[in-house]
Amino acid sequence: MRALNTIAAAACLLALTFGAIAAPGKEKKDDKDDAKKMDGEWQVTAWVQGGTALGAGALDGCTWTVKGDKYTFVMGGNTEEGTFKLDPAKKPPTIDLDITAGNCKGNAQPGIYKIEGDTITFCFNRPGAAGRPTEFKSTEEGDTFIVATLKRKKDD
Repeated sequence: MRALNTIAAAACLLALTFGAIAAPGKEKKDDKDDAKKMDGEWQVTAWVQGGTALGAGALDGCTWTVKGDKYTFVMGGNTEEGTFKLDPAKKPPTIDLDITAGNCKGNAQPGIYKIEGDTITFCFNRPGAAGRPTEFKSTEEGDTFIVATLKRKKDD
């Protein structure tokens, strides 16, 4: 009987060990899947900041381009570059920008994201601010959250 208990305990320990090893691999695969889905060039189609939507004219030429874990964001006369990290296991999935060039160089920017086909929706706190949004909204003046909707650019 003691041998049977020892074998059962060893089997449980082995299952827990393999489960713990397999789980991070799954997260890394999901992380790479979402990063792969973001790869390419995106047109910003909507932008709400402090509860105020920018007009379509302000979004002309506003793009987000991703290659690997690097991004380039162009809006108006500013070009921002940096790297990003995703955590798709969080609910909602999180994104963290590390801004390496542009007006906000040296700042981090926490956010959340969702990918639906050829559309990405982001909600970020302003660069350098602490605190991550928990939902996709920016509803009032003084609100530091930015909600942006992007559509994948089609080849011309």
